[in-house]
Amino acid sequence: MKRQPLVLLLSVLLCSLAPVDSAWAQDNSQKAETPYLIPQTIFVGDSGRLVVQLGQAFLAARAFAHTAPELLPKANDVLITRIELEQRNGTRLLIDFIPYAPGIVAFPDIEIPSSAGEPLQVSGLEASVASILRPQEAALAEPAAPLTVPGTGLLVYGAASGILALVFLGIGGSIWGRKHFSAFRERWRRKRLLRVMDRFLRRLRVESEGGSIHRQMELFSLLSGEFREFLSIFTGVNCRILTPLEFRDVSLAARDSAKGDSIKGDYLCDLFRRWETLRFSGSKIAKGDLRKVLDELNEFILSLAKTEKAAS
Repeated sequence: MKRQPLVLLLSVLLCSLAPVDSAWAQDNSQKAETPYLIPQTIFVGDSGRLVVQLGQAFLAARAFAHTAPELLPKANDVLITRIELEQRNGTRLLIDFIPYAPGIVAFPDIEIPSSAGEPLQVSGLEASVASILRPQEAALAEPAAPLTVPGTGLLVYGAASGILALVFLGIGGSIWGRKHFSAFRERWRRKRLLRVMDRFLRRLRVESEGGSIHRQMELFSLLSGEFREFLSIFTGVNCRILTPLEFRDVSLAARDSAKGDSIKGDYLCDLFRRWETLRFSGSKIAKGDLRKVLDELNEFILSLAKTEKAAS
C-alpha cells in the first residue's frame, strides 16, 4: 500500500513530460540551420542563391525542383525564380531569387512535400541585399580590363619606343651635328653668293654694250661698289672702306679663318689699284676697258666657285 502513491507520482510526471518532449521535437523539426548566400554580396537586381541546410527532421522530405511560376511562392521585394530540394550529403534547400529592394529581404513560407504525408514548412528565411547607390554597404570589384585586338600591346610599346628613339636621335643630332651643319650652311651661303655675283656680272655686261661714256663710268662705279660688298660678305671683313694696299691683309685674314684660300691679297691689291687709277685719272673709260674688267672678274668668280666645289 505504501508503494501505490509513489507509482502514481511517477506516472503523473511521465505523462506531463511526454507531451513537452513531443512538442519540442515537432517544433525543432521545422527549423533550419543558418543559411548562406551565393555570392556572399548580392546587389539589387542581381541573381543570387540562398542555400539552406535542413535538419534531421527533413529526412522524410521528397526531392523536387520547381521552376514554373505557378509553383513558386510570391513576395513583394523578391522574385523567386527556382526552388530545389537536394538530398545529397544531407538535405539542402536551394532558392534562386532576384531582389528588388536593399536591406533585409524576407522570404515567404515554403512548403516541402513529405513522404510521411503532411507537408513540412520552412519559414523565417531572410537575406541581406546591398545597394549600389550606397558604397559603404559593399565594395565594388575593379572594372575588367577592356578587350583589345591581338598585337595591340606590341603596337603601343613599339610606337612608344620609336618615339623615344626619335627624340634621342634628335638630341644627339643637334649636339653632334651642330658643328657639321654650321659648316654646311656656310658653304651653301658662299655658293649662293657666288651665283648672285655671277648673275650681276652678266647683267652688267649686257648693259655696258650700248651705253655712253658717262654710262660706262656709272657702271664702273657700280661694279666697284658691288664687288667690295661681295668681298665683305664672302670674307667676313669690311672691304667697303679699304684702300688697295689694305687688301693685302684681307687675304691673310681669309686664309687664317679658312674662308677663302683662293683669294690672293696681292691680286686684290693690284686689282683695286688699277681700278682706282682708271676711275680717278680723269681719262675716259672705253667700252673695251669695262669689258676687260668684267672678263677678269668673271674668271675670278669662276676660280672661287671651283675652289668651293673642291673644298666641299
